[in-house]
Amino acid sequence: MLWVPTILIALGILLIFVEILILPGFGAAGVPGIILLIVGFWMIWSKSGVTTALIYASVALIFVIPIAIFGLSLIRESPIGKTFILSAAQRSEEGFQAAPEELTALVGKSGKSVTPLRPAGVALINGQRVDIVTQGEFVEPETEIEVIQVEGSRVVVRSL
Repeated sequence: MLWVPTILIALGILLIFVEILILPGFGAAGVPGIILLIVGFWMIWSKSGVTTALIYASVALIFVIPIAIFGLSLIRESPIGKTFILSAAQRSEEGFQAAPEELTALVGKSGKSVTPLRPAGVALINGQRVDIVTQGEFVEPETEIEVIQVEGSRVVVRSL
């Protein structure tokens, strides 16, 4: 009977899909999937030849793809699937904020360092205290500085 090796091939393909799409790393489902694929292919090949083995493997692949797509859609909605999928989102209503607009407006402005910058510290820029960082150099207090870039809430300066 050639349906047993065809089922082995289909299970092997399905396990390889699971390894690629769901499980991280390699081995848990991939190795058994490859073994089942090889054993099923060899069983058909030894009885009927390579051409027949390729035909049965193709038929198994054609049937496995819709089953895998349907199965993945069911897994996403199941309680087990929801443990694998991140449902959290970062929204401004919940506290997530991009770079404040007042910080992005500081690019190109100059000020004076209040504390030593090793490389982080505090400066007065446009009359407001701002936490800043240099590009790695040490800057003494009361040194003129210029804002060269803002990345999120990180303000990068250089000494003048």
